[in-house]
Amino acid sequence: MNSGPDETPPDAGAAETDASGPTEGATRVLFVDDEPGAADLAATHVERLVDGIETITRTSPDEALDAVRSERVDCVVSDFDMPGADGLELLESVRELGPGIPFVLFTGKGSEEIASEAISAGVTDYLQKGAGRDRYEMLANSVANALGRRRAERDLREVNAKVTAIHEFATALASVTEVSTVFERTVDAAEEILEFDRCVTARRRGDRVVPAVLSESVTEAEVRTFDVGEGVVGTTVADQETIVVDNLSVDPADPDELEDPSSPGRSASGTDRREGSAVADPVADNIRSAISVPIGSHGVLQAVSDGYAAFDERDVEFAELIASHAANAIERIETEAELRRERDRLTALFHDLPLPAVRTVALGEDGRRLDAANEAFERTFGYGADSGYEEVRDAIIPAAAERLEPEAVLERDEPSRRQVRRRTADGMRDFILHVIPVKQSGETVIYSVYADIEDQKRVERTLRRLHATTREMFGGEDRADIAALASRAAIDILEFPNSGVRLYDPEANVLRPTAISEEATEAFGDRPAFGPGDGRVWEAFETGQPVVVDDLAAVDTAVGYGELRSLLVVPLGDHGAMPLGAREPGFFDETDLQLARVLAANVTVALDHAERTEQLRDRDAALQREIDRLEKFAGFVSHDLRNPLNVAAGRADLARSLTDDAAVIEELDRAEDAHDRMSQLIDDLLALARQGRTVDEIESVPLDEAAERAWRTVDTDDATLDVSEATAAVEADPERLRTLFENLFINSVEHGSANSRSEPDDSAELGSDTDAEGDTDAADLTVSVGSLPDGFYVADDGAGFDIDPEAATEYGRSSASNGTGFGLAIVREIATAHGWELSIDGDDGARFEFRQQAGI
Repeated sequence: MNSGPDETPPDAGAAETDASGPTEGATRVLFVDDEPGAADLAATHVERLVDGIETITRTSPDEALDAVRSERVDCVVSDFDMPGADGLELLESVRELGPGIPFVLFTGKGSEEIASEAISAGVTDYLQKGAGRDRYEMLANSVANALGRRRAERDLREVNAKVTAIHEFATALASVTEVSTVFERTVDAAEEILEFDRCVTARRRGDRVVPAVLSESVTEAEVRTFDVGEGVVGTTVADQETIVVDNLSVDPADPDELEDPSSPGRSASGTDRREGSAVADPVADNIRSAISVPIGSHGVLQAVSDGYAAFDERDVEFAELIASHAANAIERIETEAELRRERDRLTALFHDLPLPAVRTVALGEDGRRLDAANEAFERTFGYGADSGYEEVRDAIIPAAAERLEPEAVLERDEPSRRQVRRRTADGMRDFILHVIPVKQSGETVIYSVYADIEDQKRVERTLRRLHATTREMFGGEDRADIAALASRAAIDILEFPNSGVRLYDPEANVLRPTAISEEATEAFGDRPAFGPGDGRVWEAFETGQPVVVDDLAAVDTAVGYGELRSLLVVPLGDHGAMPLGAREPGFFDETDLQLARVLAANVTVALDHAERTEQLRDRDAALQREIDRLEKFAGFVSHDLRNPLNVAAGRADLARSLTDDAAVIEELDRAEDAHDRMSQLIDDLLALARQGRTVDEIESVPLDEAAERAWRTVDTDDATLDVSEATAAVEADPERLRTLFENLFINSVEHGSANSRSEPDDSAELGSDTDAEGDTDAADLTVSVGSLPDGFYVADDGAGFDIDPEAATEYGRSSASNGTGFGLAIVREIATAHGWELSIDGDDGARFEFRQQAGI
């Protein structure tokens, strides 16, 4: 394991300490002066002013050199003028023993000449002695700076050495092809470069982290498998973050116990260290500190120590660098392995491809090498991979044809297709050429796949003709016409020998032969209706799946098929089935099946359309009958009822002019009221009859504009219309929508405000605000029109209904004694004509909601 963060390893080439033993880890400074008191005084001052140093003194250059030889000396402070040798000569001798030892010349005999010689000789610093403490402070600063520079240079050398070693480690990983080898090399690097003597790599296997490689000093008993998220190892893998633990032997919740026992006051640094202690679950008892570094998502590198805080920030940095290179190597290996597997799959697909295909390699400078050709290519063109690229190219590409240049393919870097003409073993043929560039490690491979265009063109022509036939089927008069068109399309377009269409009769539960081709009739004669259990035709209809029989003579059938040997039956949904036959066995292939299914799908859609059209015609006929009935009713009301009423009204007016008797006049007034009531009833009946259940032109009508237009045509007294929530438009007949609003507004105003009109019409709503005499104030009434997600509403703040709101829309229902009960009935009729669902709420006023019916 590497040394602790407070230890300073001795310099390279320096001797071990003598028997007296200097303080472990202290920096030693040698003071040399022929005056013993001067050396001791300087040493005392510097030792007090510079932390972490130990001083020794010598009184002659020879003694100083002996100390450098036999002891560890980190810095020399020397006088200049000494017997036997001066300070510069001592400097030269010291540098021979330790070239990197700092040397400070501290002399009382100063001159510019000596200073120049000292600087030229390479002294670290030059100071003159003098009286006063400040001289020793300057000397202490010079010593501290010299030691700092030396320490920095030493650290830099160590860092450079480790960085170089890690770079060599990463370079070596580039040639590794096995993930297991990467984990082995990672442990080796941790031991040799980082000097971790107890380390291990673990590999993630699903939700488990399994030990992979152990250093020599780690035994199998000291490691185990962890779940992801368990312990320091599992947590490192789960979070993919480095964890450093300084002290595993204490309670991590007690900060005081995290101090270094040998250096009280020094605690573990960083939140991660304390969290690491919290999740630690050591296997061995002699583990006190640890570092755990993720190797990407693949595993972890962990080192442990029995010492406190054995791993510093530099250890973390270098360990993360090694783990990062390992992770990159593993990802490269896995990526290359996946590429190899993909290349193998592509190669297998290439050789199994039924279409002609060739693989070439781009060589640069427009060159290409023929790498492989599948069997279909050899059969089609007569050349294989043993032929040269230029030979094959010149043989199959006509001289006048445009050639696909390799650089153009590489520039696009994506698949492309084009129509080409090529010379095959059987002559010139048209193809669709698919060009697929695939970049692989070190080269670019180009796949060229040829698809015979003749089959494709035939299918395209067939589909276009089927599409045209489908349009014609949509114009058919009825289901029989559609069946006849479909039967001929199977023969004329799909080129099947014979065909037919059998439509389902639900009343008899059989498939009736609706349209059987002449060719089919010639092959097996007239056929009866087929019911449950009657052969393969009913089976296809019942299961909704196509039925293919390659040889009818080789299977048992419930019904006979005459001279037919091959049978293909496609279902037509709920409408029936379409049998297709041929006299040759094995006639129908997969393409025939797919084309028959396309035809059947088109026929099914056409039959659905015909069925809906027939339903709409029936509905239109019923509506027209209702319109005719209502028109007759309107004529009856207008002529046969209004004429006698006019006569009665005229007789009443004549009688009024012939008498002055008050009793008679009172009776005539009552008769006139009855006539007015009958006239109003006739008007409402005419309106109801003319509304009907159909609408004219439908258009998008702004809700607020329609409501305001209707409001202006109604006697609203002092009531208020609020259209602030009417933000959308509604699809409606504008005039019919206006009539709907008018009737609703009249209902709200007349019955939400009893004083607004003396003669209410035909609403069912009660007044909303009543005074002491039971009257209602119209000025307090507000009618609101607003939008809904699927419709709109009309509401007022009156008192609501005194009868069932739904019953209020029935003919003749009214809460007023002289109401006709037709106003809301007209509203209901208009809503029905538009396909709206009407709902009414009588709480807190009246609210009418109109929503679009589902499926409309």
